[in-house]
Amino acid sequence: MRAALRLIIIAAFGIASASCRHAHTASPPPAIDWHTSALDLNLRGMDGKSYLFRCPAGKPAPESVTGSGVYTDASSICAAAAHAGAIDAQRGGVVMIQILPGRDGYAGSMQNFIRSADYAHAWGGSFAVLSADDFASGRKP
Repeated sequence: MRAALRLIIIAAFGIASASCRHAHTASPPPAIDWHTSALDLNLRGMDGKSYLFRCPAGKPAPESVTGSGVYTDASSICAAAAHAGAIDAQRGGVVMIQILPGRDGYAGSMQNFIRSADYAHAWGGSFAVLSADDFASGRKP
């Protein structure tokens, strides 16, 4: 399944990401762990840009995700992807995120057996998780 997803992404767009470059380059997506956030990767302010990453099989740490649909950039990328349903935590997989501006607040939710936290204050940076289908169709959050 992972290989098929990767082939769909690469065949459709000829893209993947190395290190932390845009999704428009042609090398395998970098592996990140279940603690890595967009803030850790210095992606704040890269609004509108999309990045691919490979998440290993794992499990989200408690309180590692804030928001729903749009997440704070301090949230774990892999945990947000599992919360959004873009990957299965037990298998891991390739995830695409799009960097967004901060918001005045974030509502948490329970999705895919993961509870994300609320944050009722302004935060400086956000990201959205794009599934392979969203990516293939050109959908933006």
